[in-house]
Amino acid sequence: MTSIKHPRNNPADKLPVLTQVSAKVKTEDLPTLTEIVEEASPHALLSTKEKQQFLRQLEKHLETLFSLKLAQKLEQLQRHTVKQAINELKAELPELLQEALNAHLDMRK
Repeated sequence: MTSIKHPRNNPADKLPVLTQVSAKVKTEDLPTLTEIVEEASPHALLSTKEKQQFLRQLEKHLETLFSLKLAQKLEQLQRHTVKQAINELKAELPELLQEALNAHLDMRK
């Protein structure tokens, strides 16, 4: 790799610039992506007991989040349903009152 220096004083300008690729590296010597992932995998570093404990903690956390979201949605739906029922009652109330008044007047005759 060859560095090219620029006359500016910007610190980023002091970084080396790749101008050529060395052909000395053999591709057979490089690890594959799956090998790198397997080495870095946290599952390989945990014992079975630790994995089970982690999964229980994750399950509890997900259950808590799901319960909170469900409770929020349920509350929203309940509020919406109550508002809708009140609006329907308000819309029907004049007619219901008129029917009740007419029935009461008919009974008095």
